[in-house]
Amino acid sequence: MKNSIRITGGYLKGKKIPFDFKSSLRPTSSKLREVLFNWLQFEIQEYQCLDLFSGTGALGIEAISRGAKRTVFIESNKKNFLALKRSISDLNLKNNSMILFKDGLSWIKDNNLSEFDLILLDPPFNENYEKKVLEVLGNNQNLKSSCKIYIEFSKFTDIDMPDSFKIYKEKIIGDVKALLLKYDNQNSF
Repeated sequence: MKNSIRITGGYLKGKKIPFDFKSSLRPTSSKLREVLFNWLQFEIQEYQCLDLFSGTGALGIEAISRGAKRTVFIESNKKNFLALKRSISDLNLKNNSMILFKDGLSWIKDNNLSEFDLILLDPPFNENYEKKVLEVLGNNQNLKSSCKIYIEFSKFTDIDMPDSFKIYKEKIIGDVKALLLKYDNQNSF
């Protein structure tokens, strides 16, 4: 069964991103995307973004729609990856996007992340990805000191925040908790 989510703002506002409702996808709600991009509205212009567990690509596509220069999408599920490629093509975002069929956790361990201003994390819930990803990112010496990290997880999950991140903003909507973290490699905010 096909479903779709709408882009909530920017030059693609109102356009739809289709997805298969029966798959493992849990797209970020429009309310949470509104919250995130309201937090970033005065700084997202020209951002280089990484959408790590892309799924539908809603977060990364929304970032481009709202002024980000480019998004690198990482997706490990073949069906979701192919659907995302189609969405990027249909929305004419090939020049602003790179889509990789890779495991997100492995990819961030093996790649230099210094170009990214914003890392978007919406990993599968209840699989402990949040902790693992934040650990890997927290130990990464290549992150920009200005890098922000958006992460979404079940509000019933406890996360030990690495010392290298400070919570900049937070919001709970339904069962989902969203944090905007600021990388702090010198522990100075």
